[in-house]
Amino acid sequence: MTKVLDLNEIATGKVELKSFQERLSSVDWEAFKGADVQIKGCAPTWAHLLVAGRLFGKASTVSFLMDDRQGGVPIEVFRS
Repeated sequence: MTKVLDLNEIATGKVELKSFQERLSSVDWEAFKGADVQIKGCAPTWAHLLVAGRLFGKASTVSFLMDDRQGGVPIEVFRS
């Protein structure tokens, strides 16, 4: 099962480390257990990496979804 995690739903506007980390603590990470997760959204690279770090050990695979105007191309960064 593939799930898309949109960073735009976690943080809007200017993304700052402290507030972003606070928002991450309220995400139900267990909802991604065993799933193939694609991370997308307009956010700094560090935000993508923080989210990927939360998914390691839970998700089956983690990919960054690069938008190429064709629905996106998944770039796999982790596979359990």
